[in-house]
Amino acid sequence: MTILKGNDLLSKTQCNALRGIAIIGIVLHNFCHWLNPEVVILENEYNFNLSFGQRMWDYLCGGIDMYFPVQFFSFFGHYGVPVFLFLSGFGLVRKYEGAKSEKSTATQFIIYQWKKLFRLMLLGLIIGLFAHAMYNAFYKADWLKYLVAQLLLVINVLKRPELNIMPGPYWFFGLMLEVYVIYRLIVFPTNKIKKKGWKWLRWFIPVALVLVAWIMQVPLINRHVFIRYLRYNAVVAMLPFAMGVLMARYGFPRLSKWLLAAIAIAAMPVLLLANLNFYAWLWGPMIVIAGSVSFVKLFEARDATIQSRLDLSLKPLVWTGVLSSCIFVVHPLVRLPIFMEVIWRGPKIGLCPQFYLLLTIYIVITLLLAMGYRYYLELYPAPKLNPNRS
Repeated sequence: MTILKGNDLLSKTQCNALRGIAIIGIVLHNFCHWLNPEVVILENEYNFNLSFGQRMWDYLCGGIDMYFPVQFFSFFGHYGVPVFLFLSGFGLVRKYEGAKSEKSTATQFIIYQWKKLFRLMLLGLIIGLFAHAMYNAFYKADWLKYLVAQLLLVINVLKRPELNIMPGPYWFFGLMLEVYVIYRLIVFPTNKIKKKGWKWLRWFIPVALVLVAWIMQVPLINRHVFIRYLRYNAVVAMLPFAMGVLMARYGFPRLSKWLLAAIAIAAMPVLLLANLNFYAWLWGPMIVIAGSVSFVKLFEARDATIQSRLDLSLKPLVWTGVLSSCIFVVHPLVRLPIFMEVIWRGPKIGLCPQFYLLLTIYIVITLLLAMGYRYYLELYPAPKLNPNRS
C-alpha cells in the first residue's frame, strides 16, 4: 500500500482549492442564515437542535425547489470552518516540523501568530465598528471592554462570547490564536521526541486532544449555554485540527478514483444523517473533511497534460482560496448594510427571486473589496517569526 506524504498527499494547489471551498461555504452561510428563520433552515453549528436536521431532511424528501442553494448553504455552509482548521493543522506541521524549519521559542511563535492575525483583522475591525455604530448594532452597552478583548484576540474566553462578538465572525481570530497556542505548547514538542520508545506520543497527543474535547461535550447534550461556549473556543477545533496534524505527520494511503468519488458523493448525505443525532453530530467535521479532501484529490492525474487541464478546472476555487483570508475579513462589512437597508427594512421578507440578485451583489462587492484588502495588506510588511534573521 502506497502512503502519500507531503505534496503527494495535498499539494499547494489542492490546499488552496480546499480553502476556496471552505470560504465559499462560510460566506454564503453567513448571508443566507440571516434571513427570517421561518423561511430558511437553520444550522447546528454551536448547538444541536434535532428539529433543524429534521427540517432539512423533510425539505429534501419533499422535493427541492429553486431555493435549494439558499437552504443548502444556510444549513451546511458553516462546515467550511472545520476545513480551515484541518488545513491549519496540516500546514503547521508542514511548515514548522521539517528539518529546515525556522527555530523559535514558544513565546516568539505565539507573538508572531498574534501579529499575523492582528494585521489581517485591524482595518476590517475599524470599518466594522463604524458600520455597527451607524446602524446602532452594538451588542452590549459596555462595548469598549469587548472591543479591547477583540483587539487582544481573547474575546472567545469571556462569558457568553456569542453576545459580545463584533463584528460578526471575527471571533474566529481568537479561536485561531487558541489553536496556535495549543499547537506550540502541546503538539509541537512531541515532534522533537527522539527516543523510539516515546515516539507514540506524536500520534497519541493529537488523538488525546480530540478525546478530551469529545468528553467535554458529551454530557452537555441539553446544556446549550455551556456547549455553545465550548464551541466558540478551541474545543470545537480539536477534531479537524488533529486530523490535519496526523495526516501531515503520517500521510494517508493512496485511494482509487472510484473510492474518492464515492467518499465525496456520500459525504453530504452522511453529514445530514449525523445532524439527526447529537453524538454523531460531534463527529461531523470528520465527515466534511473526508468529503472535501476526496473531492480535490479527484483533480489529479499522472499525465502532465491531463493534470494541466484538471488544474485549470480547479482554478476558480484556487483563486478564491488564495483570497480567502481577505474575503473572510470583508464579507461581514458587506452583509450588514444589505440586510439593514434592504432585507430588514420593515417586516422581514421571505424567500423570493429577488433574493438571488441581492446575493449576487453581495458576492461581487465582497470579491472586489477582498482584492482591495489584499492590496492594502501588501503595503505593510508582514511580521517575521525571527526578526533577527534576514
